[in-house]
Amino acid sequence: MNLPEQDTELKEPHLWEEAEQTSPAAHQTDTKEYDEDFFEGWEENIWASPWLRRNGLFICFITLCGLICIGWPYIYMMNVREITALEQKLKDIRYKALFISAERIEYERINNITERVKEHGLQLVPASQPPYLLLDTGQCGRPSPQDLPEANR
Repeated sequence: MNLPEQDTELKEPHLWEEAEQTSPAAHQTDTKEYDEDFFEGWEENIWASPWLRRNGLFICFITLCGLICIGWPYIYMMNVREITALEQKLKDIRYKALFISAERIEYERINNITERVKEHGLQLVPASQPPYLLLDTGQCGRPSPQDLPEANR
């Protein structure tokens, strides 16, 4: 069952035609106004254009993001170089501390030996020449177990 009111609304083509005819013209005028608004004032002063005033904050934000994206790798590399240099310095300081502690231990041992010699009243004097280093040149053969005395076996 069809209602007569619905049929008349659908069958009236002139309402749709009017909407279609006015729509492109309205769209064309909107675009023209937008273009005029966008380019308005560029000839005299580009910084005073209304489009730039409306979108200035967004343009600044995009520019800031671009500068950060460009500058970030350089800042990162500077930090990596600084960290590497500090790690190398720390490594050098640790080696230096190790050598200093080894020298201190060596001098403490020598001092302990000289103190014990003085405690026991021995007539020992520290050597003025470095000790001789004995090297095996291989001229003599190695002793076999049969050549060793019975006490050393």
